[in-house]
Amino acid sequence: MIAYLSERENVVEQVNLLCLRLFDKWCDTRCVTALAYLMHCWPLMDSTPAALRRLGETMSDLRRYHADQLDGEGFQALCEMADLIEELVGRPARTVRLKVFGEMPEVAG
Repeated sequence: MIAYLSERENVVEQVNLLCLRLFDKWCDTRCVTALAYLMHCWPLMDSTPAALRRLGETMSDLRRYHADQLDGEGFQALCEMADLIEELVGRPARTVRLKVFGEMPEVAG
């Protein structure tokens, strides 16, 4: 049986995979500053907007204050992560409301 993840769960998984890739790379290259920033907020204990926002802000600070310690691949991965996090926290979850029993649902959001 294959478990299908929701669109949101897929994006969260992409963020986690980017973090894991950066973690491995920064361990191999002994990029201590970048590792300290990453380990401050990852691994994620949950995927709440607050946890994702904290990860995004921390990685943004890393890019802003220590860009000289990042290679092109690492910088690009952080930019991709920022886009994914913005997609997750910048867009509210869609809700469905039934007006009257038997009517078609109205999608909000």
